[in-house]
Amino acid sequence: MRILRIGPLGITTHRRTFAVGLVMLATLAALLVFALAWGKADVTVLDSLKAAVGISVGSPGDFVVGQVRAPRAFTAILVGATLGLAGAILQSLTRNPLASPDFIGITAGASTGGVVTLWLGLSTSLWFTAAGAAIGALVTSALILALSWRRGIVPLRLILAGIGVGFVAQSFTQYLLTRMDVHDAGTALGWLVGSVTGRTWTHVTVAAVILAVIVPIVLWHGRALRTMEMGDDTAKALGISVGSSRIVLALCSVLLAAGATAITGPIGFIALVAPALALRLTRNAGVTLIPSALMGALLLLAADQLSQLMPATLQFPVGIFTAAIGAPYLLWLVWRASRGGPS
Repeated sequence: MRILRIGPLGITTHRRTFAVGLVMLATLAALLVFALAWGKADVTVLDSLKAAVGISVGSPGDFVVGQVRAPRAFTAILVGATLGLAGAILQSLTRNPLASPDFIGITAGASTGGVVTLWLGLSTSLWFTAAGAAIGALVTSALILALSWRRGIVPLRLILAGIGVGFVAQSFTQYLLTRMDVHDAGTALGWLVGSVTGRTWTHVTVAAVILAVIVPIVLWHGRALRTMEMGDDTAKALGISVGSSRIVLALCSVLLAAGATAITGPIGFIALVAPALALRLTRNAGVTLIPSALMGALLLLAADQLSQLMPATLQFPVGIFTAAIGAPYLLWLVWRASRGGPS
């Protein structure tokens, strides 16, 4: 099969992967236009696009689109891409389709760190929340790694340790909520649900900065990640520094998950489902970083739009909506594995 080379980083991709990525990108663009133009306020597609990029300042659609719909849609896209990429890295490193940040406790640790910033009164800046979430995620990851390490990472021990540490983090979060002021506790509960509602351009900026810093590092180590999937001995024989590459990539995955959690609160199942769907569509034998990011963005934006299409009494924050549609996928994955099929 022919291989395409994209950019100075030497990213290679098969033609099918490239084609699937283009289709997902086109679908994402169409869904973005729908998210900007659709709603109770009557705004044309052209006016929506102008307001989204700040051209038609002062127009009727400037506030509705430029200050409400556009930040919400772009936040969903960027956070979805962040979660999809974090899940792809973690699943590739552990060679386990269940190893997503939300499933093994990393997101729970990030949530605890974010709630601590609220408890300490440091929530005046989103950067403080992001820093707290990053610290919580790093501490949780270190505990999970220590509990699952036995001459290397044991996948089953990783899952069990992650679930256990995640429950401990959730318990500590619940304890903090009981010690907080009523108003602060209500704010924390609203954040813990996971939502893109009410997000501003500040949230978009933080998400963009996180991706701009971490994505080049991930792509630079993309070859090492694909090679390590063939085994550490093979990777070492091909000149890959396995230890340092694994540490850098794992740190990138943790920071991506922490950043996403800080911006929207914990949103489940996107990091679990997006890499699996990207693999099935591209039919690759190994990790698919960019398609996983695109799939995550597409899934989160689509979930947010579907939640808005529901009747007013049935509209849920996107975090609850993704859990409702992601849980059946997890059950299907377990059922398929129990029957001896590929996970």
